[in-house]
Amino acid sequence: MYFFYYYPIGVDVPRPRIPWMSLSLAVLMTAIFVLSVPLRGWLDVRWFSYAYRPAQTDLLHPLTAIFLHGGWAHLIGNLVYFIVFAPALEKAVGRVGLLVVFLGTGYLGNLVQGALVLHTSPQLGWMGVVGASGAISGLLGFFLLRFPYAGIRLAYWAFLPLQGVNRTGVVRLPAVVGLLLWVLLQVVLYWVQGSGAGTAYGAHLGGLVMGCFLALSLRMPARARLDRMVYGADRAREQGNFHAAVGLLDQYLQECPHDRRARVELVRALEMQGDRGRALRLMREEVEGLVREEDIETACDLYLEGRRSNQVFHLSAEAQRHIAFWLEKLGRPVEAATAHLDYARFHRHCGRADHAMARAATLLATRHDQRGRALEILEETVQAFPESALRPLLEQEVERLRSAPLRRPVGRPVQAG
Repeated sequence: MYFFYYYPIGVDVPRPRIPWMSLSLAVLMTAIFVLSVPLRGWLDVRWFSYAYRPAQTDLLHPLTAIFLHGGWAHLIGNLVYFIVFAPALEKAVGRVGLLVVFLGTGYLGNLVQGALVLHTSPQLGWMGVVGASGAISGLLGFFLLRFPYAGIRLAYWAFLPLQGVNRTGVVRLPAVVGLLLWVLLQVVLYWVQGSGAGTAYGAHLGGLVMGCFLALSLRMPARARLDRMVYGADRAREQGNFHAAVGLLDQYLQECPHDRRARVELVRALEMQGDRGRALRLMREEVEGLVREEDIETACDLYLEGRRSNQVFHLSAEAQRHIAFWLEKLGRPVEAATAHLDYARFHRHCGRADHAMARAATLLATRHDQRGRALEILEETVQAFPESALRPLLEQEVERLRSAPLRRPVGRPVQAG
């Protein structure tokens, strides 16, 4: 017995954290199959009445047949393909988009199967057609045009006894190669077995064509061309080719200038390339844009990333003040103190440097391991701003901290100016 058996086990494209629509459809297909199995003495559902018969001119059954399956092997085989490809498409086109593609291609794929049966074997027109194969084929066609640059991981088993071959493994193929081989297999099997076979190859091919048509109608190839740039930049960065990554991201951002993730990735690639001047400028623009949009957590995280990579990273006076305030609200006192000190360091001329340093000291004084650092900042503030209106309060706080047991941190203090 010779055979070559394979199934997809993954795709190299982003997936949603929880693909709700994909999971819902998978659970629905499984539940309907379980309920449709006659259990003697418990349940007797005449599920076959909802199958699609090509000879029956009915517009509902091509839809209901999508959720019916002829056995566990039929169901599990379809679910494997569905769970691999559906979540990626759900992230690309949304939950409603995935539902429309699934139902639309499944419905039209079943109609194509019915037309082929009536044309080539009309005596089989009353044979029921069931299964989500046409719908899943539609997802494959849509995936082919939406993610042609992706990779597909296939698990295979090759058994050739006379040649002494019994091999299993996992191979990664480009999506175009893997899916076109699948299409070729459907065409060959249909040509060999015909439309009267137990497998609805007409539904497979009809669903595939409709999936491609929908992808073309929604201009998915244009979206794929842009995503290929980001995908290529990620691969180039992983391989250490930061110059290529910067070039691809620059090209992408010329057409999609508002893609925040791509702008951040460009900053990181520039840093790895060594162009820290441009990276610093772009990071500042990105954080200040987030501040204007009041995207608090993202702005703070990105600010801290820029601060860790470059000690002279800072924002405009207003943005720097907002970041320091937001870090306090997020319960990050040490990072907030650093932001206040950077305000005093880079914006001393704005007239609130003494307040920023005093606020930084107050935040650090609440932490036992930072009280020594807080005292240093207060002493520095008193010396640097002798005319400050806060001077009496600062001197009072200095005396209080001096009288308390302190543990001064090791290291050079950050200068205010």
